[in-house]
Amino acid sequence: MGRLLRRSKAADTEHIQGQGGRILRYSSTQMRVKPSDDELSNYLQARDARLEDASAPMALQAGREALERLGYKQVDVDADYGVIRAEKDEVLISGTRQMLRGLLRWKLPLPGKPDHQTTEVLLTLKPGGQPRQVLLRANVRQIVWDSNGNSRTLLCSDPAVYRQLFDTLNDALSRPA
Repeated sequence: MGRLLRRSKAADTEHIQGQGGRILRYSSTQMRVKPSDDELSNYLQARDARLEDASAPMALQAGREALERLGYKQVDVDADYGVIRAEKDEVLISGTRQMLRGLLRWKLPLPGKPDHQTTEVLLTLKPGGQPRQVLLRANVRQIVWDSNGNSRTLLCSDPAVYRQLFDTLNDALSRPA
């Protein structure tokens, strides 16, 4: 008789893209975490917005300005396809703590702890059903790296993050630079 194989909950929600070995570590591990049903539902409700009385070029410029105001350093705009891609890097622990952890790791094998993250935004625009209407869709992902070089990529499902993005974009649209 066949044996029933049970997959763990983590195996159902995590997709390992690269694995650096279990016994002998020869590389880092990159993991993508699938959102739960509730997280996916929150994301699907929060990801879209509509701009009234705006053209695509105006919306692209406002999107660039909004992302820069929100601290994104790398902002790339593709006007031909109505796409904006932005990245923001953040350190999660102080420099002193990083140095202390590095010294301790030199002597002791310590488990990895989150130490920095990158937030990526993909914002797509398309014409709406009415004249001078632009539809927006945002996708925000966070990649968290630990002190061992491993990473976890998560879809952001927090409605407040999307609301802040769209509010800042509307503000940039109403107050051009």
